Amino acid sequence: MTEQELILSVKKGDRNAFDKLYEIHWANLVSYSSLIAGGEHAKDIVHDVFLKVWLNRTNLQEKETLRPYLMRSVYHMSLNVLRKNANMEFTETCVDNQIDFLAAGEYNPDSSEIIKKLYAKDTAEQIHKAMEMLPERCREIFRKSYLEGQSHREIALELGLSVSTVDNQIYKALKLMREKLGEGLYLILLWLTIH
Repeated sequence: MTEQELILSVKKGDRNAFDKLYEIHWANLVSYSSLIAGGEHAKDIVHDVFLKVWLNRTNLQEKETLRPYLMRSVYHMSLNVLRKNANMEFTETCVDNQIDFLAAGEYNPDSSEIIKKLYAKDTAEQIHKAMEMLPERCREIFRKSYLEGQSHREIALELGLSVSTVDNQIYKALKLMREKLGEGLYLILLWLTIH
């Protein structure tokens, strides 16, 4: 059976003739589509072209071959797939960028109250833990000086110590706190006690 006869039979609804045309052109069309749209889409494109041929079989022209029509159809459908994928990638990129931009604002410690509170809470917990590790007398003197705002003289009078002992205990506490907290949190501690 010639291709022209197959086309005439397909036009009348002969499924076997359609399958034969499909077999004749399938491999070449898949290779051609792969060159344009990539291998992952080629089989789907060729399948869709043949589906279109079957659905519009009554409009087929009884020419010698269907090849030029099929090649043109595969070419245009491959380009459509490329355009669609490019638009989807562009849209996905835009959406991703928008989400990243919005999320960045939420996680920026300078503009997010939630992050500021979490950071402040975390910092306070670390300072509290470091204070709890101080020796008892040292911790008591440090607390009175830095948290309650008492002067060294007031602490000495209250606890029955000399001012130089209070000075030495505060120096010791600051040294230990600096070791426990590290430079960054230690500076925050100093800044908080000044303000």
